[in-house]
Amino acid sequence: MKKNFFWWLFLLIFLTTFYFDFSKTSLSEFFIIKNFEIKNTENTDIDLVYSKLEKFKYNNIFLINNDEIATSITNLDFVKDIGIKKIYPDKIEININEHKIIAVISNKENKYMLSKEGYIIENYNDKFKSLPIIYGKNTENYFPHFYKLLNDINFNLNKIKYFKYFESNRWDIFLKDGKLIKLSSKEHEVKESLASFIAIYSGKKFEQYKIFDFRVKNQLILK
Repeated sequence: MKKNFFWWLFLLIFLTTFYFDFSKTSLSEFFIIKNFEIKNTENTDIDLVYSKLEKFKYNNIFLINNDEIATSITNLDFVKDIGIKKIYPDKIEININEHKIIAVISNKENKYMLSKEGYIIENYNDKFKSLPIIYGKNTENYFPHFYKLLNDINFNLNKIKYFKYFESNRWDIFLKDGKLIKLSSKEHEVKESLASFIAIYSGKKFEQYKIFDFRVKNQLILK
């Protein structure tokens, strides 16, 4: 008796939750995917996403594998990972988590976009031209860590024009106002040097100097 009660309760909730078009020839036709809703995209090519999803349209929503949908679009530029939600009876919602682009890598031939995690997007987009440019060999392997260090000490990234990485494992920072910061190869010294630079940067007695050289421990050479 109790078993029958729960069955009828489930059926009542199910039937009152969804609108059924009984003109369909079978219940399976009712659960056919008709729409995709893409959310949280800023840089991803939305038309390309929809074209990748077209092959899943008009399939049964119960039979579609979420991993299969994810695989079809996670290799697109800017797509870091996605979340998939089936909205019965006929819609799938896709939330895209995009790579955060923090800088542009430049070499003699090309420009590439670099994400916070060190992921490279090769199809350069001019909308990122205001971001700092990075010069140097294999910078994608080293810059994410350096970027975190700059954030940790609250360095104003908007003031930076470009970075230059040297194979001796040190960085130069060129600011938009023409000032150059030369840093040591030792991380603990880098933090101290940048903290010192932040403290003196806006001071009037340092306005005349263009080069702030911190490469020698416990010394600041001004030029």
